[in-house]
Amino acid sequence: MPEEKRYLVGRRDDGGEGLLFLGRYLALDGSLGASVYLDVLKPHAILICGKRGYGKSYTMGVLIEEFARLPFKVRKNFCAIVVDTMGVFTRMDKPSMECLKEWCLEPEAIPIRKFAPRSHIHSGDVMPLEIPTGSLSFYDYCELLGIEPLGEGGAELLNAMGESFEVEELAGAVEASSPIHGMLRMVASWGLFSGKASFDGLLEPGSINIIDLSGYGHEPEVKSCIVASLARALYDARVEARRREEGGREVPLVWLFIDEAHMFMDSGADLRAGRVLTNEWLRQGRQPGLSLVLATQRPSALGKDVLSQADLIVCHRLTLRDDVEALESARPAYVKEPVPDAISRLGKERGAAIVIDDATESYHVIKVRPRMSEHGGGEPPVYID
Repeated sequence: MPEEKRYLVGRRDDGGEGLLFLGRYLALDGSLGASVYLDVLKPHAILICGKRGYGKSYTMGVLIEEFARLPFKVRKNFCAIVVDTMGVFTRMDKPSMECLKEWCLEPEAIPIRKFAPRSHIHSGDVMPLEIPTGSLSFYDYCELLGIEPLGEGGAELLNAMGESFEVEELAGAVEASSPIHGMLRMVASWGLFSGKASFDGLLEPGSINIIDLSGYGHEPEVKSCIVASLARALYDARVEARRREEGGREVPLVWLFIDEAHMFMDSGADLRAGRVLTNEWLRQGRQPGLSLVLATQRPSALGKDVLSQADLIVCHRLTLRDDVEALESARPAYVKEPVPDAISRLGKERGAAIVIDDATESYHVIKVRPRMSEHGGGEPPVYID
């Protein structure tokens, strides 16, 4: 029986190990063709974009599911960490209710580990997320408190800082009449920061870790501080481990998934999370073995640096002119079809996407496979009696 034709994006050879099943070719008549797989053995910077409701978070969920399906001999080299800003990935431990027969797939619950800030834990299967205060700099505190580093508040905070960055100690070192005192007391009440905390628990080989930040819906500075601290700590851990690796691996390679990435990497906001992710992960992450997967409905907000550093782009339907033009300006020379024309060929079918791959210098139109686990990003039903 002849081998099924397939396409591999992300690397040039067609080896059989370390493949994530992404979807199948989508023909102009809507029929499905050869399977499309994504390489996992090499570090990647992947951008998934699309208008709300057309599959960007869904596609990210497919990649996370595929991690769980890797043989353990491959999966043990990695850990997947998912920054879940809207709580859409926390239900992956339940099987999907979708019909999967056409794809020869079965509903499957995915083994995930859930983390959330202690004050936002509402069930027994969620572990507390704590930020080590040693990973916070003076500028992180300024961003968190909303004060200017060179202003009066910044000077007051800097004077209060000794060798310890413990929030409670900082609050005690600031005059009680100062506005910063009240802000630091408020931050301390969150129970989110601790000098004894560590991110080491996230680095279990083969694990899939969901960090639920949905409880901070109206506090973008807190989310940015968490992501900046996490990204910096993971980068440092892998850089140090890379120096020591000789035939073994103490710290797994990291795949960091960030949903709604424009919240952290908006080029007009100048957030520390964006600077860490751009400078350390996108520009320098290949050598220490760091992969970054960003999902956004606003690719134009990420800026040219992010678009130019992505070696794989998965683009679902877009209609906002700024977003389409941003992708067109980043279109590689090997893609001859203009991005607006390619997007128009996708129609309004959910899950249809353009894949632009730098490794093979190829361009594909695909249909992303259906989810095997429950997707938490759909619209809530309306019940009419």
